[in-house]
Amino acid sequence: MPEARAQRWRPALRVWHRWFGLGATVWLVLLSLSGCVIAYYDELDTWLNPDLRRIETIHAIPARDIPLAHALEQARLALPGFEPRQVHLPEAGGTLWMLGRADGVSMQLFADPRDGRVLGWRESGKLALDRRHVMEVFYGLHVDLLLGEWMTTLLGFVSLLWLIDHVLAVVLAVPRLARWREAFLLGGVPGSGRRRFDWHRAPAMWALPLTLVLALTGVTLAWPDASRDAVRWLGPVSERLDDDLPDRAPASSPISVDHAITLAAGDAPVHSVRLLPHKQAFAVRTYDDRDVDDQGRLWTYVSMEDGRLLGQRHDVGDSAGDTFFAWQYALHSGKAFGIAGQTLVFLGGVVTIASCTTGFVLWRRRRR
Repeated sequence: MPEARAQRWRPALRVWHRWFGLGATVWLVLLSLSGCVIAYYDELDTWLNPDLRRIETIHAIPARDIPLAHALEQARLALPGFEPRQVHLPEAGGTLWMLGRADGVSMQLFADPRDGRVLGWRESGKLALDRRHVMEVFYGLHVDLLLGEWMTTLLGFVSLLWLIDHVLAVVLAVPRLARWREAFLLGGVPGSGRRRFDWHRAPAMWALPLTLVLALTGVTLAWPDASRDAVRWLGPVSERLDDDLPDRAPASSPISVDHAITLAAGDAPVHSVRLLPHKQAFAVRTYDDRDVDDQGRLWTYVSMEDGRLLGQRHDVGDSAGDTFFAWQYALHSGKAFGIAGQTLVFLGGVVTIASCTTGFVLWRRRRR
């Protein structure tokens, strides 16, 4: 009975799949191409800019040995007007990576973690294909096609339709459950219409779990607030603790960022530090056994005024909803599974580009 109903709906599903594919091809190809590149963002950016991203050391420098306050002061002197908002601490052989703004422009500044010496800087999101900015261009293409927040919202809608299309495409690919294996095979002779169709269908079925995850996480990352509101219908979802911290006036004698790291982390390895001057707080991110990727997901908030611990929260949280959102970026980037995960994300992008291309070729030939 279910198969009979599916057969009646097949013409309508075919029309949907065809026109969604044609309408979304440009978007999906751009997202997939840029996603394939930024799956290896750090590796490629380091290869392109070794003078900014690498130093000559084979050992990781403990956070307590990095003169971070001095490095921040050197950054402000080297780049007038620079106000850092986030600092990524290095792994072995890496450099300090500071994100902030200078005269209203988003900037990235790099420094030697051994002595705070400034190595250089670049503008975030600058449309330039030189070695300094090319990876930023690919990252911007993936987030919003370099067009701003309204495009991020639109791409979230495309991802939602793509997620729906996955379900409908499976129904089209497997017209009868008893013959489901055929959807994964290449039939027909080379050059035939059957072979072209199978090249469109089979790789997409092989990679279905990958692209389904990419579509779902694409929706949640593009629409974080709406996604959290939707999940709250099923269970609780908590937010970052700094959302509840009150705004405070600047302290007359604030503690140093080095002192804040010591108070928050002790000897624990530190991923990064966020500076929240409007809250008069530091948010120190440290690595923890509950982490789902390599980002360091334990947040400890320290007062700039007197070093009080203002709160602590791990991204995994205390609910299924928190855990769900903790996994979204980890899965979308592949970082949840290291280099293997990055490779799977890359392959998911390649298959998506191939599916869009073969689908367009099939449509063109059938029109003729």
